[in-house]
Amino acid sequence: MVGSILSRLAALALLAATATASHAQDTNGDAKVTDAPVASAVEPSAEALAQAWFDQLHGGNSVAIWTSEWAGTEFVLGIARRWQEGRPEVFVHVFAPRVYDELNFLVREREEQRIELLYFRTPKLFRGGQKAARVATTRLPDPLERLPFAEGMPAVVDVVPLRAADYTFTRLPDTRFANLPCRVIEGKPRATDLGFDRVRLTLASESGVAIETTWFQSGEIVRRADVDPADVRDYDGRALPSRITVERPGNSAQIFSVRSLRLDPPLPDQLFTTQNLRLGHFPSY
Repeated sequence: MVGSILSRLAALALLAATATASHAQDTNGDAKVTDAPVASAVEPSAEALAQAWFDQLHGGNSVAIWTSEWAGTEFVLGIARRWQEGRPEVFVHVFAPRVYDELNFLVREREEQRIELLYFRTPKLFRGGQKAARVATTRLPDPLERLPFAEGMPAVVDVVPLRAADYTFTRLPDTRFANLPCRVIEGKPRATDLGFDRVRLTLASESGVAIETTWFQSGEIVRRADVDPADVRDYDGRALPSRITVERPGNSAQIFSVRSLRLDPPLPDQLFTTQNLRLGHFPSY
């Protein structure tokens, strides 16, 4: 069932490519077959490719444990995501390092497709007496910014993806990447204050996984995420990356690995509350 999302694209192409033969009856009642032109296969549009990529990677609810290393320190993160009335809500818990194990984030989309980032100002992390022990809202983040307060955290776009509908997409010439045939699409965000003005997705033709994702600002690369085809796994019928290498100008490459992933699990409402920012409860499954 790997690449089941792509079957929709194949179906679209088949509908466009199906040849029909016209049958007519001659005067003797015998079937007369006339040749009909055979249509060539039609490639899916940029929008269809983008939506299939998004549905495969971000569709549905999920609970994941990510690991990474930054500046010699191992990070272990719990990331739970659900969709409520078409809007994402994400709870992020830091399991390690221990110095940050009270750090929790609640990231959610509010009105006008703007991201709200909440966290708990625990006295252990934020000095300042009783005033520190409160839920606070940081400023609205750019999608490419890291989650704050700890170096080595993933970017906002890694945990709360912008949706395909937030871009206008175009097809670029097909290519080969990591020795795989790939389709290439490029999206321009409808918003203008995101820290990038276009993103290019190089999608493996067979699996639909973005083998390379590159963000640009004024023609310069500001972030790139690569997936080795050997690191694509089958998770309950969906082809998804188990390791992603992220590069930023002026920074060392950082690898995020998926230790575990559960798709469409039952998620309690309590998980996505400001109260849980204080408690830090995370599903064990």
